[in-house]
Amino acid sequence: MIPDKFLRMKEVSTLLGVTPQPLRNWSKEGYGQAVIGKGGQRRFRLSEIRRLMNFATHQSNENTCLIYCRVSTAIQRAKLDRQRDRLETYAVANGDIIEQIYEDIASGMNFKRKGLLRLLQHCQTHAIKAGIIEFKDRLARFGVELIRALLHSFGTELVVVNQVESDYKQEIIDDMIAIIVHFSSRLYGKRRGKKKSTRIKQILQQPEN
Repeated sequence: MIPDKFLRMKEVSTLLGVTPQPLRNWSKEGYGQAVIGKGGQRRFRLSEIRRLMNFATHQSNENTCLIYCRVSTAIQRAKLDRQRDRLETYAVANGDIIEQIYEDIASGMNFKRKGLLRLLQHCQTHAIKAGIIEFKDRLARFGVELIRALLHSFGTELVVVNQVESDYKQEIIDDMIAIIVHFSSRLYGKRRGKKKSTRIKQILQQPEN
């Protein structure tokens, strides 16, 4: 084969065993040099592909990990910091290289969290060995197994440090209230929905007998 032969994105993806997105990222980040044509299509030299093969192999061999932390409200900021510290200690003790830490202050029922979405995108475009969380419900209240399967499809293992369910009673109440407010507003309108949700909130927060 001619050393400086140009290959299309699809051909390069097949050779490296990755989707086109990592190639675009490597090109933007300076890891891979591509020639961009008039139509915006990237072409890679064969010699550059051989170098990227070595780069991809090196990346996949690293014990890289991502850390994800979450609390429901800004009042719990201190808990978020302690959560991060514990996970960093765990990763270092396990011999993992922390590539990035993602955090959210949001309900575990909200799947449009910036930190969570960025973590998923990171795993999709980089070779990441593991995503580490402290409790399952720090990742999500529901659908954890779906997220685990998605990460697995990217070659990333979901590591739950503590298999015992966390005791965040107030957070669970807040999540329930968020659902009630949402559906009450849709059913009764914002004003009536707020009154109903306030009453339910008072009931939920009553001390146990």
